[in-house]
Amino acid sequence: MIVATSRFRVLDGREPDVRQAFLNRPRLVDDQPGFLGIEVFQDQTDSTIFYLVTRWSDAASFRTWHSSAAHKRSHEPMPKGLKLDSAFTELRILERLEAGQDRDIFEHFAGDWGALTRAHLASSALAHGVVAAPGGAILAATPAMERLLGSEPGSLQGQSLWQFLIPESAGELRGRIAAGRRAAPEGRGREGRFLITFIGRGSRERMLACNLDVHPDAFALLGEPLEGPAL
Repeated sequence: MIVATSRFRVLDGREPDVRQAFLNRPRLVDDQPGFLGIEVFQDQTDSTIFYLVTRWSDAASFRTWHSSAAHKRSHEPMPKGLKLDSAFTELRILERLEAGQDRDIFEHFAGDWGALTRAHLASSALAHGVVAAPGGAILAATPAMERLLGSEPGSLQGQSLWQFLIPESAGELRGRIAAGRRAAPEGRGREGRFLITFIGRGSRERMLACNLDVHPDAFALLGEPLEGPAL
């Protein structure tokens, strides 16, 4: 895996516009072969400085993207006439050191399957996923989860996840989230597969086998029912 890190400094005071352009990026890179992920950072000491970090399966994939017409189009949301410090601008390509035979093949390629994963989550009757804020407010849910909980598409957003769990499962999930935050207070903590019971349509209880991913500002559950799809 390689990381491409771009550094640049804004000279004309348009940092808020640059920040917004990144937040509203057209996502043209997301489905490119070899693309594994993107992160953008703004320097907390000097807000005129930005860092763009992209991860790729190999250097050739990055170079193909970097020289493509889509890469040029991806810059269109940037404010017109933006002035940058050309002497400060820098691009570095970093190679991740790996013990080739020991690496987990799924970990290595999972990021490159982003488009496939999104399509699967959007159509699967088994993949029940939900992302929630630390307090439990639902930020997003897969269609399968919306069907399980008897909600119209998009209607779960803003509702409390806890109301859809039996008390025992709510307590266990809260405990696992707290444990994940204690284990990785500045990063993310993952919990292995465990059982959790949701309250679905008609107050029917439905048990899912789930995995939990705890981030500083959210947590995600992804699971599947033990007895087959909820139709």
